[in-house]
Amino acid sequence: MGGRTIGTHIAKIKIASDFVAIARFIKSAVMRNVNGFSKGFLIMITVFGVRASMSGYAIPQAIANIVNAVRNGVSDALFINRFLTGILILLASAVIFFATEFALMKYFTKLVDAIVTLKNVMLKRIEKRGNSGSPEDTVGRISSDVDFIIWNINAVLTTLIPNLFNGVASIASVFSFNAVIGYVALASLIPYAMIAEYYSRRVEPVRTEERRAYSSSIVHIRNAVYEYRDFNILSDVFSWWRKATATLMWYDRVFWGCALLTQFASLSAIAYTSVNKARIGEIDVGALAGILTAVSGAHVAIMNAVWALCIQSQTVAAIKRVSEHLFASRDDKRVEALLQIPPRVKS
Repeated sequence: MGGRTIGTHIAKIKIASDFVAIARFIKSAVMRNVNGFSKGFLIMITVFGVRASMSGYAIPQAIANIVNAVRNGVSDALFINRFLTGILILLASAVIFFATEFALMKYFTKLVDAIVTLKNVMLKRIEKRGNSGSPEDTVGRISSDVDFIIWNINAVLTTLIPNLFNGVASIASVFSFNAVIGYVALASLIPYAMIAEYYSRRVEPVRTEERRAYSSSIVHIRNAVYEYRDFNILSDVFSWWRKATATLMWYDRVFWGCALLTQFASLSAIAYTSVNKARIGEIDVGALAGILTAVSGAHVAIMNAVWALCIQSQTVAAIKRVSEHLFASRDDKRVEALLQIPPRVKS
């Protein structure tokens, strides 16, 4: 009963249900069909976890050390220790970021393998079962939607995971300087989730329409160039696609406008609070610099992580389009309407 209740709540939250849908697709379609993808996936998570510990936690601490070293002056006995500690942390971060970039090659190679493999799976199912859907739409699902899904999933993973890790590490760093400011910083991140939920609910049906228009344009362009030499129909197809894309761009602007407003309004409030605490002696100048660095990093990280959750809503629309040819039942009978070039449409 409890599990069903949790599932119901997740289904009501769009960004959560979309995340579950993508996770299931990765497990059922990608990991199941692409050898070695799981290993590449784990390498990617490990790399971003290590990077987050440096950029989110260690670097603000390094900045605090450097600022305190300068504030105390060169005559202070702790100057060399604090200054060198800060510099060494920054240098170590540079080496770690450089080295881990090459470790990601395994993961990116498997993404390319996934595109090829999933297209082959879909083609084999069509060869076995035939195709009962719109021919031009089916062509688009194979030639375009698979690429769109994999690269968007990559965008989600390589944006969500490192930024989420970095955001958590940054907030932990703020708490290490001052608990009260830490709670304020944590609360200031909540509006991003609300913005993402609004965006996700609006954008999925629009993305579905855009994918349909794009798929249709592929075949109609081919027909216009190689078959019928009829270019008139393309204006309608392009207008269809343009309208859907313009709507997507409008919702993008809504997200980023609200997110950036949240970011800088929150930074202003936290900066004001932090300076007051520095003036009454609750934190030193180094801690103030570290807090502002960490809070800024947390907001940028969480804003980008939430944007990744927004991207996934567009990806779910495409996943639903290809699922018919990836997860079809073995008992499905072959249909009679085979894939074919659509007939000429006269204007």
